[in-house]
Amino acid sequence: MTDVRILLAKNMKKFRKILGFSQMELAEKIGCSTTLIGKIEIMKRFPSADNINLIAKALKIATADLFIDSENSEMQKSMASKQKRKSQLKTKINKAIDDFFA
Repeated sequence: MTDVRILLAKNMKKFRKILGFSQMELAEKIGCSTTLIGKIEIMKRFPSADNINLIAKALKIATADLFIDSENSEMQKSMASKQKRKSQLKTKINKAIDDFFA
């Protein structure tokens, strides 16, 4: 069984990166310091229940998803896929705008 601190740190960082958030952006979304986010991700601090809920909300996931013990959960695959499609769409839109004004 994996320690909840390890699960939280690993999943929080993974979901944050999938969404393309820096530690600073996540901290701003939940109203805490970048230092706190960094310390949670390196397992030096454990957030309050309120902050855990705020983190999950900012990452657009269920709170329980922060504690899933799975390297390749379907939720993570789905989020990564959506983020990739979103990025591709942004690239196409930006190119179309550039072409239009060229």
